[in-house]
Amino acid sequence: MFVGRKEELKFLQDKYASDKAEFVVLYGRRRIGKTALVQEFIQGKPHIFYSAVEITDSVQLMKATNIVRQFFKQEIYSDKFSDWEAVFRYISDHQDSREKLVLVFDEFPYMAEGNKSISSILQKHWDHVFSKQNLMIIICGSSMRFIENEILSEKNPLYGRTTGILKMGEFDFESARGLMGAGSVVEHLNYYSVFSGVPYYLSMIDPGETFAGNLRKNILNKNSVLFNEVEFLLKQELREVSQYNAVIESVAMGDTRLNDICQKTGIEKNKLPFYINNLIDLGIIKKEFPATIKLKEQAKTRSGLYKIDNGFFRFYYAYVYPYMSELLEGGADIILEDVIMEGLPGFVASAFEKIAIDKVRELAREGVLPIRPIRIGGWWNKDTEIDIVAFDHQDNYLFGECKWRNEKVGGKIIDQLRVKASKVGNPVHSSSFILFSKSGFTAELIKQAASDKGLILVDYSGEMPQLR
Repeated sequence: MFVGRKEELKFLQDKYASDKAEFVVLYGRRRIGKTALVQEFIQGKPHIFYSAVEITDSVQLMKATNIVRQFFKQEIYSDKFSDWEAVFRYISDHQDSREKLVLVFDEFPYMAEGNKSISSILQKHWDHVFSKQNLMIIICGSSMRFIENEILSEKNPLYGRTTGILKMGEFDFESARGLMGAGSVVEHLNYYSVFSGVPYYLSMIDPGETFAGNLRKNILNKNSVLFNEVEFLLKQELREVSQYNAVIESVAMGDTRLNDICQKTGIEKNKLPFYINNLIDLGIIKKEFPATIKLKEQAKTRSGLYKIDNGFFRFYYAYVYPYMSELLEGGADIILEDVIMEGLPGFVASAFEKIAIDKVRELAREGVLPIRPIRIGGWWNKDTEIDIVAFDHQDNYLFGECKWRNEKVGGKIIDQLRVKASKVGNPVHSSSFILFSKSGFTAELIKQAASDKGLILVDYSGEMPQLR
């Protein structure tokens, strides 16, 4: 079952519908759903789909020859084409120009590793032939660093030839729910906080199993696919994995500033930014600033905090990596019951804040909010923290709090939020407020919101989030 990716599909469809040749690079880390997206897109269209693997260039050519032969239904009087130029030339010579052909090279980095000249060969053929034909080329890759540092960089022959670049990210919470089956918002939030928005991870959830049972089976079991997933991902993208492990674990355990990470890891301070920046490029770590700090001021301030930018990585380094020996020696049940389930509310609460910010963006697009925000994020100073701060170009502000607890949120929370909002310090023309609650709101607060357009309540206690 294909779920979500409406914007991505529209992007590809618009390219296909154009009256010129198109050259699209589609990439994102493994398991994110690139192949599924392309396969959904090419249904009903003339297409050649070749998925490369880690083999020699000669065997790669043989496999590609068979794919091309099957598409054109013509005999090729050899086991394989002599080279990739011959492959491209054969496709150009035999293409029916009346309907656009989609030519897909999935996991193109494997092809490039086996033949260093393939990018040059494709560039030459694109410049002289493919770009003048009724054709759409899609290059896919899971090695994000390879795609960005090789295919999309100025030093690569294909630089400047692409007509579209699609970097695929994780599902947002609402899209991810489509892969989880039936369940309440709270149940799905628990899963999303751990399995994140990666389609493959979400597809492993067994709706007939409990949340704890799914963690035990899919992540804590040393024989499960996800048990070694993080290590595999890091080795695919990076060298010096031990150094990166140390940095990620430090951030996962709450070290949010450069000095703290340096002290915890023992990595020299002048070398640490190299590792952190690589992890930021891969979407594993992010650096957050208070929402009110302008972009040009971020380089000068020390208020930025490093955080894990992926739920699965955050879970792995909080609950799997530190207990690896115990898990390998059969202690999964103890770690699950005494460590993970005990710490789960706090772990999910952090993910709830991120989901709430996404919800604010959604409500802004729908015109539900009293402002049209140009910036949305968290805010903090030395002694105060606000989960959500958003503002428009006229300095109208929206302040928000997220409460992941087993009791209804009442008027005390909005009173506390008003006090914290007064400490932001920026010029504030008007203020409005939004509260997110796992367990709903008191009748008194709901009544207050009904008569106050500057107060929005978002209730996550049912089957769907509801505005109160």
